Amino acid sequence: MNKLFKQTTVAILLVVFSAGCESILEPSVDQALPIDTAINTVQDLRGFVLGAHDRLNATALYGRDMVAGVDVATDNAFSNGNSGRFLIQSQLQYTPTNGYSSGIWNTMYAVIANANIVINSDITGDGVDYVKGQAYAIRALAHFNLILFFGQQWVSGGDANLGVPYVTTYAEGNNYPQRDPIATVWTNIVSDLAQAESLMNPAQNVPVTQINYWAVKGLQSRVHLYTGDFAAAIAAADAVINSGRYSLTPSANLATAWAARTGPNSLFEMAFSGTDNPGFDNLARIYNVSNYGDVEATADLYNAYDASDARRGLMTDYGNGRYRLTGKYVDVLTGTDNVRVIRFEEVWLNKAEALARRNSGNDRNVARDMINTLSAGRGSSRVYDNGEPLTVLAERRLELAFEGHRFFDLARHGLSIPNPPIPAGFARFNSNSSALSFGDFRFALPIPDSELNANSNMVQNSGY
Repeated sequence: MNKLFKQTTVAILLVVFSAGCESILEPSVDQALPIDTAINTVQDLRGFVLGAHDRLNATALYGRDMVAGVDVATDNAFSNGNSGRFLIQSQLQYTPTNGYSSGIWNTMYAVIANANIVINSDITGDGVDYVKGQAYAIRALAHFNLILFFGQQWVSGGDANLGVPYVTTYAEGNNYPQRDPIATVWTNIVSDLAQAESLMNPAQNVPVTQINYWAVKGLQSRVHLYTGDFAAAIAAADAVINSGRYSLTPSANLATAWAARTGPNSLFEMAFSGTDNPGFDNLARIYNVSNYGDVEATADLYNAYDASDARRGLMTDYGNGRYRLTGKYVDVLTGTDNVRVIRFEEVWLNKAEALARRNSGNDRNVARDMINTLSAGRGSSRVYDNGEPLTVLAERRLELAFEGHRFFDLARHGLSIPNPPIPAGFARFNSNSSALSFGDFRFALPIPDSELNANSNMVQNSGY
């Protein structure tokens, strides 16, 4: 990571932005000037925020690998190795030298570098507060993902001091940061999101492909759920639910809504065009039958839906125990499906789970009613008779499958990762024979060797 902090020019940080973005800052030779002479206006700051968005949609992150890599390591999916992709994740054969870990680590810290330039700038004027709020939110989101993938909070005997470096400056000499304690990282994430909220006007019209006030509230509901601050999670979710801006998508419209490749219930999504994600670098090409087509759904997931559930309609049964998600990401050719980072249904489930886990008074009855509302709204005949946390988790699996949540949902409940049967001839972790026990060292990715070699203060995760 030290290479991120030794750069002192704008050239590495500004990128050509896609047609899916509202504002474009074209690269030029002038952007090779030192930062203190190249950033002079609010528009310059917006360019850095857009650059951070563009980094988030990299193939290593929301563009493909980070999303698919989470579900394929769970009971939701497996890799058939058709093009050799996602076998590492499906078999949990992580090493400090593989590109999965280094891609997430390096690209997330590049996102953070962009955000820090904006946060620490001295530019003033109309619009600065909102742009800085976006930068705080992006910095929080990037560190949130880093602590999920690399923190040892779910590893038996894991060191509570081994979170990730929470980086808040750019090019100020902190070339060899240490890993901050896990609790410190979570505290800083909460603080950054609170700062973002304070700077962002909820009435400002911002496209869903840029982080906005309502996305911040949605992310707060997620973060507070993860940290166990259930009252705060409920309050953040209620701000979104009661805003009047969003509603649950009816079952009759679900397939059409996903096929539209954007919205309608996104609070924040990554924008993609054929230029952003050409050819093979997209989720649709990985999930659908194609010359890649590496990731298949398990029969266990497919059969978890009842026949009337519209979410089963987003999957295809190819016979002989082979199933695929075909309806959430549909553009195999050019990859123009926007990738949802947070959407209304997750916020709904965040509140339901927070109520279930708080278990105060009538909370679990309300949680039960919320998941039944969602289930019925998807056309499912399933009626839940309780609002226990694991019951909410079951509905969460059905709604958020293949969106990059399942592994962490199981982990934060202290559950092992199930290893259901898959078609003969394909290999999964533990030789297809047993679950990944909660606390296994593989609940955290290895710190990349490139980082360890560059930073003498960096410590590897246990097991690697």
